[in-house]
Amino acid sequence: MQTLPAVTAPASSHRTQARTTTKVAASGLVGDERHASAESAILIHGDCRTELKKLASASVDAVISDPIYPEVNRAYGRISEADWHLLMHDVVRECRRVLKPTGSAVFILQPNFDRMGKMRLWLWDFLLWAGREWNLVQDAYWWAFTTAPTCAVRREYGLMRQSVKTCIWLGSPDCYRSQNKVLWTPSDAHAAHNRSNRALKIGPSGNRMRNDAITKSSDERGGTTPFNLLPAPTGSGTTSGHPAATPYPVASWWCRYILPASGVLLDPFAGGGTMLAAGLNEGASKVIGIEKEAAYLEIAARWIEQKANKGLRCGRCEAQGQDGSCESASFQESTNPRHPQRGSAP
Repeated sequence: MQTLPAVTAPASSHRTQARTTTKVAASGLVGDERHASAESAILIHGDCRTELKKLASASVDAVISDPIYPEVNRAYGRISEADWHLLMHDVVRECRRVLKPTGSAVFILQPNFDRMGKMRLWLWDFLLWAGREWNLVQDAYWWAFTTAPTCAVRREYGLMRQSVKTCIWLGSPDCYRSQNKVLWTPSDAHAAHNRSNRALKIGPSGNRMRNDAITKSSDERGGTTPFNLLPAPTGSGTTSGHPAATPYPVASWWCRYILPASGVLLDPFAGGGTMLAAGLNEGASKVIGIEKEAAYLEIAARWIEQKANKGLRCGRCEAQGQDGSCESASFQESTNPRHPQRGSAP
């Protein structure tokens, strides 16, 4: 196995190739294996506003990214709301340019407080701008149901845990997505109950439905249609050393959904490389990551080698002190109840 090189910015170029030559198990397809080419992962050290301009137009199939947030203190500094909007407007426009006509972009964001009881509104301002500038395909959210209590929930404040992040999905109305790759499988007991329940239900708005008909459709397709709220724990399969790593279940779900087979994935805020590793495991022919902090690219290089060369690891198994290998054919994790620990019969 060829080891990924240390990622630093060469004097003559800001591009460093992260190479892997071993087979990569595509988690979305049972028994299927894909080859990662010698240049399947490209890590670029630099400012994404500059580096994005160097990418060819219509050369990328999907953009999935968890950008920096404004007004948050990090080791690399703090960015104001005004500067953040300028940054993201440039990023969105460039991502739209490099995407193919059927490609789409997802930006994962969470609002923060100005002070307790007063939220900053930058996320909604950005969402409205991006939707009008481009097109909001659908509202989508990630529910981090394992979110720990923060100071906001103290009795003197009486607020709720912030556990929902917005996944701003931008693209044309007919952009590529594969619903079949993200179908949910109900537990055996729940499916059996619905098959036997043939009573006609009439909802408050007058909608009519029969559970047995829905279950029949689920049996034919291999699962039920997903909700636009993705349940995934924080800290599940995330990189170590990055202060705000994206959970692997969230990254892999979006890759399965909007990245076509053998497509090219771009993450302009690559961070520790979780999105890139997920893209390789979901069958991308190439993944491109741009990151301003060289230290995080070092983490990304190691992370991609671990995930893309050794397959997927289940955060639930890791938490239980096991070796982390999940024998589930498609490693559904928390974003798909096919995982055996989601209430299904063994």
